[in-house]
Amino acid sequence: MKIAVLNFSGNVGKTTIAAHLLKPRMPNARIYSVESINSGADASGVEVEKLRGKKFGSMIDAIMLLDEAIIDVGASNVEDFMKMMQQYAGSHEEMDYFIVPVVKEKKVQEDTVNTIRALRTIGIPAKKIRVVFNKLDVDESPSDEFPSLYGLAASEKSCIVTDDATIRSNEVFERLKTLNKSLGDLVNDPVDYRQKLREATSQEDKEHCVQMVALKRLSVTADENMQRVFKAITK
Repeated sequence: MKIAVLNFSGNVGKTTIAAHLLKPRMPNARIYSVESINSGADASGVEVEKLRGKKFGSMIDAIMLLDEAIIDVGASNVEDFMKMMQQYAGSHEEMDYFIVPVVKEKKVQEDTVNTIRALRTIGIPAKKIRVVFNKLDVDESPSDEFPSLYGLAASEKSCIVTDDATIRSNEVFERLKTLNKSLGDLVNDPVDYRQKLREATSQEDKEHCVQMVALKRLSVTADENMQRVFKAITK
């Protein structure tokens, strides 16, 4: 499976999706970070190959040889990326899905609509364009917060939206950045930090163990959420 993650807007969670949602469930996937300004998924403790949108041709050649790939397209490179897809006619057929993350801000929602329409203009089928609603609280309904996107899907049949493709707010993602770890690393960490806490003698070690216990608890909820989202966007 090969998945591109993109949006004309920045700060919508593209890297979170690449590193914490997709990579743990596509362990053999190579991650390409198409970014010229901000850090990409490498800041979340996963190995990436960096390039710019204008290097699209070499990337497409490479992923044709792969069974799995994740393309994390930064906002500063989306236009170049789309132009190159048009130039390399039919290249979008190499991708199984185009994931478009969105958060609640009005401008971001407008950019998301434009992103989806631009993808459709290139010729990408609606069934391949999957919207992921990001950073919603547990009591918030995606259909209430994103009426324009549900309306777009209903009126233009240009993308797939579903309530299940909702990433709920969880502080674990911000806290992972300071550890340079991915969610998968944390979930699979075999260390019993409660036992280590009982054995710790220094205040620093005790505080570290307390932090790790809290993070692992948060990671369980986040990982279950991510699993539901993954099933929703790949079915």
